[in-house]
Amino acid sequence: MLIMGITVREALRLPQLEGAVLVGGEQGLDRIINSVNIMEVPDIGNYIKPAELLLTTAYPIKDDIRALENLIPELNKCGLAALAIKPERYIREIPEIMIKQANKYKFPLIKLPNSASFNEIINPILTEILNRQAAILQRNEQLSKALTGIVLYGGGLAEIARTLAGLLGLPVSIHDPAFRKIASWLAPRDFGADNNRALAELVNDSKQLAEACKCGREQLVFNCAGGLYAICRPVTVAEEIYAYLFIWGPQKPISEREITGIEQAVTVIALEISKQRAVFDVESRFKSSFIEYLVDGKITSKEDAIILAERFGWEIANGFTVMLFECDDLQSLYDQEPVFARKKRLKIMEIVNTAVVSLSPGSAVVERGRRLMVLHRPLPGKDIKQLRRNSETLARSCCEELAKRLDTRILVGISRFIADPMKIAEGINQSHQALEIGRRAYERGQVFHFDDLGVYRILLTSDAAEMQRFYDDILGQLVSYDEENKAGLITTLEMLFANDMNLQKTADALFIHYNTLRYRINRIQQITGLDLKSPDDRLSLQLALKILHMKGN
Repeated sequence: MLIMGITVREALRLPQLEGAVLVGGEQGLDRIINSVNIMEVPDIGNYIKPAELLLTTAYPIKDDIRALENLIPELNKCGLAALAIKPERYIREIPEIMIKQANKYKFPLIKLPNSASFNEIINPILTEILNRQAAILQRNEQLSKALTGIVLYGGGLAEIARTLAGLLGLPVSIHDPAFRKIASWLAPRDFGADNNRALAELVNDSKQLAEACKCGREQLVFNCAGGLYAICRPVTVAEEIYAYLFIWGPQKPISEREITGIEQAVTVIALEISKQRAVFDVESRFKSSFIEYLVDGKITSKEDAIILAERFGWEIANGFTVMLFECDDLQSLYDQEPVFARKKRLKIMEIVNTAVVSLSPGSAVVERGRRLMVLHRPLPGKDIKQLRRNSETLARSCCEELAKRLDTRILVGISRFIADPMKIAEGINQSHQALEIGRRAYERGQVFHFDDLGVYRILLTSDAAEMQRFYDDILGQLVSYDEENKAGLITTLEMLFANDMNLQKTADALFIHYNTLRYRINRIQQITGLDLKSPDDRLSLQLALKILHMKGN
């Protein structure tokens, strides 16, 4: 709520209060006066409002010592700005207890001269308040027109920050939901070399800003050399935080008067970000269509493909690595809460796009179904191995950022380097296989490269019917027996191979007795008809286990 009044300190500077003396509560001089009232009855608590300056001769309670003692605590509890007493006619002097209470509650207590006229005090204070209200409304209108004009005429967040900072005379910064700076204007006021340097560092320190905002307070204090204050406002649309607006100030707290119109700024920032999202959404659909045309062979010229990609800011002429991102729980979310799932998918797109633009400009980011696809371009002069390392680093960075901001697990499949952009379908197939097989065969992983699939690459190229027959012949009966009897023989077999057929290590890993393991081995050999001492039989069993993982069982 905007405060359109004057402080007690400012009121005491008016000519009509020239003879007034502050006798207590000096630390409350910055309390705001929004109105003036006169105490005419003893039970004044029923007739006062917060932020009022109360004038009195103390006549209604002149003979009631207890009422005099309780007056300041009661007024303070009601949120009054100050009490001004003209004591000489009825109580001679202001009681010492009232002065002590004024200091205790930091409640300004003012002694008026006997010649003071209440009307002559009320009128100039109310006039000053009305003048300030008019000035504030005028500046609000000016601010609203300026900010709205920026959006209407195509200005961005940087222009909004510059304009707002100029109108307020205070530094302004705009940050994304993770408190990373997206626009700022820090020039309007010089806070001194140390604070200027501290401010320049603070607006880029997302961790410190996030930590400071955890307290939930509107005004934040930063312990720099001279001290910096900030007011932080979330930019929210439909309960989703789009951004944060910071207004920065010097050592003293920033008053609401200095930043009136900030709500208009928040609204305009929300409009600008909504506009950016709408444009981004349309561009995403065009990008997705281009990729589908390229995959389906509807774009037959490599030169045309390169030129069209350049219009989106993509560099595909020198090839790329295809990366597919998939949210682990997105499908179940679509089934249960489709609206929330769409918001989450868009958020994933935004976070990945920001990371890719920052770490690998020229790379493509596009939606493909409910997955996100990145065409990661190679850095000039880097070999294929380095490109793979760069792709994996980028994928892990995105996974870490998504886990931090959305608390969600993302899986990434990465293809080999695709030198010819016309062979994008090959890269998509490889990254899809890396993602699907990685999900089933390597449960703890998040980033899977096609080259890491090992023997799965051979199995993927095999005849599906023949591979199923091989699996049924080698492992089918053992899987059926395990399902019926819960014997744990498949797990035992996997642990044997994982421990290079070392029986003692396998027994320890399974937390079973050595003899129990020998019994299980015998059952495996009886059911499969294979000998675990035979290299050929072991290879057959290992291949069948790989097929089992591919099946996702």
